[in-house]
Amino acid sequence: MSSSKSKNKRPSHKWKKKQKKENRTTHLRVSNDSNRSTESSNSNTIAIIGGWVEAVGNIVAAIGDTPFKNMPETIKTDLRLVGNVLQAVGSALTTDNEPIFMDIVGDILQSSGNVTVVIGILDKNEQSGQRLETIGNVLQLLGAGVSINIQENLTFSESLDNVGNVIQVIGNTLQVYANPNTEEGIRVNAIGSWTQAVGTVISALAADYND
Repeated sequence: MSSSKSKNKRPSHKWKKKQKKENRTTHLRVSNDSNRSTESSNSNTIAIIGGWVEAVGNIVAAIGDTPFKNMPETIKTDLRLVGNVLQAVGSALTTDNEPIFMDIVGDILQSSGNVTVVIGILDKNEQSGQRLETIGNVLQLLGAGVSINIQENLTFSESLDNVGNVIQVIGNTLQVYANPNTEEGIRVNAIGSWTQAVGTVISALAADYND
């Protein structure tokens, strides 16, 4: 009789407290993992949006850099201004979501370069304005350059991003050496601007792929 009572004995109060504590710990662990997953997902989304904002900005700026005969200079200037502002915003959005330090440096340089170009466009003095735009293009060139991933065994998206950054470096280099005071220089600058636009679209696709 005493043996049967022992088998059906209810769990002690101490055991119940221990079980509740373990359940709480498990719940907190699951909750923290879920929060980390949500934060990572949000960061990826912001990085993708930033990449596409930058790409759109490059395309808008490239249209403004293209020597269309029927397009008024004021509209071209406005397009270049809006395009570079969008690029600066796009680079800034991706800065806080980069896992690699050199990518953060690259985004900061590119964003700073776009801001410098904007200041150059708004400068009433033509010579100092052109100088500022050249400095801005150099900063963008450096930004794209330091973002190139030289590690081995890269994923497809990392390799694609490298291709995009290399193309951006080529485009920025053309813009840096283009003489804005000659017809040939204006054409070279337009080619460089469109080349950079292609590079940013490829980098945006790489962020979108995210393997």
